[in-house]
Amino acid sequence: MAQRRTDWHGVFVVSVTPFNDKGEIDEAAFGALMDQFVADGVHGIIVAGSTGEWYTLSDDERLRLFASARARVGGRAKLIAGTSAIATRDAVALTRKAKDMGYDGAMVLAPPYALPNERELLGHFEAIADVGLPLMAYNNPGRTQVTITPALAEKLVKFPAIVALKDSSKDLYALADTLHRIGGEVAVFCGLEPYAAAMIGRGAVGTVSMAANIMGARAVEFWRHLAEARHDQARPLEAAIDRLYEAFYVGGYGAYVVIKACMNLVGRPAGLPRRPHLPVDAAGLEKLRAVLRTIELPIANQPSPPTGERVARQRRAG
Repeated sequence: MAQRRTDWHGVFVVSVTPFNDKGEIDEAAFGALMDQFVADGVHGIIVAGSTGEWYTLSDDERLRLFASARARVGGRAKLIAGTSAIATRDAVALTRKAKDMGYDGAMVLAPPYALPNERELLGHFEAIADVGLPLMAYNNPGRTQVTITPALAEKLVKFPAIVALKDSSKDLYALADTLHRIGGEVAVFCGLEPYAAAMIGRGAVGTVSMAANIMGARAVEFWRHLAEARHDQARPLEAAIDRLYEAFYVGGYGAYVVIKACMNLVGRPAGLPRRPHLPVDAAGLEKLRAVLRTIELPIANQPSPPTGERVARQRRAG
């Protein structure tokens, strides 16, 4: 088997973007999170991905986040820039800037809303790959309505710059085929952690982790147990992650909003979501406290609550 193109592996946390009560990026909180993730032992940090609400950020804001993370993290973890965009030229420009800043790579979705056909999608990724920065292609049909099938993945990895694939498709049959076709060539990452055991058991090398925003080192421990086939030790952590993901996707709140609420409750400064998202209301927060207690994540004595006049305005508007 040929050697993989990259040594990327382990837990790549996909960071939230903290916003203050004026809807601006809270750069101090963002910097504190960068330090926290490094202390948690993550292998990589993804900046301005979907969990980071990239779709609400201007390109200038994304570049500010890229620069802030680069300055704060240095070489203590891999840094991956979220450079997804609808227009190819925008994704290319962001990827080129990330390369100029010394990023280790970029993560790129199929263009949302555009619904490109296969020829267009290959052209989109080829243009971004031509920048020369290592790329993680991101398969998330639920967000883009475009599926990177096993056959299409095999065509994508003909571009040498594509060194990794993040899969959030929930389709284990297709994933097994994808791993069979390309797993020896590129690093395949699990994008939804309840599927991590099944994916890593079939050859995936890591997780792109939402849970690490909240669980920190426990998410890294979970991956390590799976990677070293310690399934008995992995199961309690898997159960905790399952409970978290259940909270992410039920109750009428967006997953990224719930992640921020949980982070604030455990004392990690996640700030507010940006509209159109609204903060979790009081009833929802009480349910999340119960989930966090169940999985033995302590509620902070002084949580980092999303407070301020903006919250009141949002609730009145909602």
